[in-house]
Amino acid sequence: MFGYAVPIDIMMSSKDASAYRGYYCETCHQLRDGYGVMSTVIVSYELTFASIILNSFVKDGVQIEKPKTGTLCVMRHGSVHTELMKKIAAYTILVANNDLIDDKLDGPSFKSNFGLIWMNHSIMKAQKDYPEFDRAILEGYELLREKEKSGCSDPIEMGETSAKSMVDVMRLINGDEWNEDLEQLFLNLGAWVYVMDAIDDLSEDWRNKQYNPFLVNCEEFPGAVPFIENNVYYISETLNTLVGRIQSAYAKLRPKMVRNVGIMDNVIYQGIPVSIRRVMSGNSKMRPKISDMVSGKLNRSIGSQF
Repeated sequence: MFGYAVPIDIMMSSKDASAYRGYYCETCHQLRDGYGVMSTVIVSYELTFASIILNSFVKDGVQIEKPKTGTLCVMRHGSVHTELMKKIAAYTILVANNDLIDDKLDGPSFKSNFGLIWMNHSIMKAQKDYPEFDRAILEGYELLREKEKSGCSDPIEMGETSAKSMVDVMRLINGDEWNEDLEQLFLNLGAWVYVMDAIDDLSEDWRNKQYNPFLVNCEEFPGAVPFIENNVYYISETLNTLVGRIQSAYAKLRPKMVRNVGIMDNVIYQGIPVSIRRVMSGNSKMRPKISDMVSGKLNRSIGSQF
């Protein structure tokens, strides 16, 4: 498992821990059922958390109490058959496609080309199943590229631009059950993930001369750890602003939840701060690129024991 929206299992009840693992496994099985075994390599904390968020509020949301057990987990079929779960799986495939294309544009490599070949069947099927999702993601990506070319140095503005397509797709998925508080939660979660990724990629982006909002106008780069130390106030203020917005939106939504309150509390109030501390250390790669996932080169330095 990889990503930033991590659960802290030692702080969860056994019931919530079992439920979280159930959602994770079911999310993986939805990818397997809808888009083939190859697609299961892209399941993540963020995908699982999005599934939990939506299932906690919508009318046709499901309560998963524990994972299926047995051997060859990836070969088992899903046990939940709702449009919500299918749509989340499709969205994940289309985001992976966009990330692989982005990697290729930044600098063609064997890994990005291999990833596109590996995921080709899954991508084409998801595009056919939900073309409106694909359009929203591509439009959002174009906006993000435009801001990158302009040299925008505001990480929150870039994060919100990056999150826009996710918000647009989640709005499509939820339909009439969408509301402003959900929009703010997803917008700021998406922006936070973008900023965390930018911090995580400081050394790689500097080495490859790729865009990073924290490196705009940076003339010397002493390395990730000293860079973070030298800019700790600005980076911390940026992250704290987004975390405050996430928690504010969640506080408004929490009374309306019909399930999974313990899991959500754990990720929002405990998992997110732990992820920030790890990334701010400057030496923990928590979110590998899609091209690394499909090529098997992962560094899943995450603390959860699931």
